[in-house]
Amino acid sequence: MYKLIVSDLDGTLVDRNKNISEYTKKIVTLLKERGIEFIIATGRSYKGAKHIYDILELNSEIVCNNGTTIYNNKGELIFQRTLDSNIVNKVFKKSLEEDCVFFATYGTQVYIGEGTIDKANTFLYNPLEDPIEINLENIGSHTFEKIVLMDRDNEKLKHLSTYFNKYDEVNAFISQEDYLDIVHFETSKGKALETIAKLKNISLKHTIAFGDAFNDYEMLKVAGKGLVMKNGFEDLKKEFDTLDLTNDENGVAKYLSTLFSLENI
Repeated sequence: MYKLIVSDLDGTLVDRNKNISEYTKKIVTLLKERGIEFIIATGRSYKGAKHIYDILELNSEIVCNNGTTIYNNKGELIFQRTLDSNIVNKVFKKSLEEDCVFFATYGTQVYIGEGTIDKANTFLYNPLEDPIEINLENIGSHTFEKIVLMDRDNEKLKHLSTYFNKYDEVNAFISQEDYLDIVHFETSKGKALETIAKLKNISLKHTIAFGDAFNDYEMLKVAGKGLVMKNGFEDLKKEFDTLDLTNDENGVAKYLSTLFSLENI
């Protein structure tokens, strides 16, 4: 029987308006009452994910920044990997060459390429709050957990993903149609799932993972059962089982309701 469930947020557990339904909250509560762990694994920072964590009244670890950070149920950092300064410089210079928006995070602090705040806000659900603007002169004085390059040209982002993955120091992948995420090579949601499962002494074969994009790939791969949303990337659907419902249709919660026979509760 499955003992640990891990779910992505955007495109998976929350709807297109970034909301959690009452139905999903009810199912997660019922699972917790049965002693089944439910964990969020997201590309969001801790600040961006904590709101959903609180709505679901979770008391578990939370995986943020695509696995570069893991927090315990007290909000304490228990795992972190940051990007090497040399690769950061290369990414920033490439973002200038390719005219992509450079966005980065460390803890609750957000960083943005100098002079691109308005452009960046066209990609974000919520406007930036007090970002630090980055340029070639000051970038060396900052440390980042995750970098995101934003561009409307998905083919450009695919090309850049291939380009950056030639460097051993990073793991680059498309997390949304307009987002290319770049993190430390030792991190992914999959590695985070392995870490948490080991911490809890739960075999990976007793885990389920839900996702919709390439930043979920490793997590879907290592879980006992990996499931892709109906609205997920087509390339993921070719490799993993696909749900019949989208994130706007409570796909995760309805699947779990059926799997654990919660329909009549």
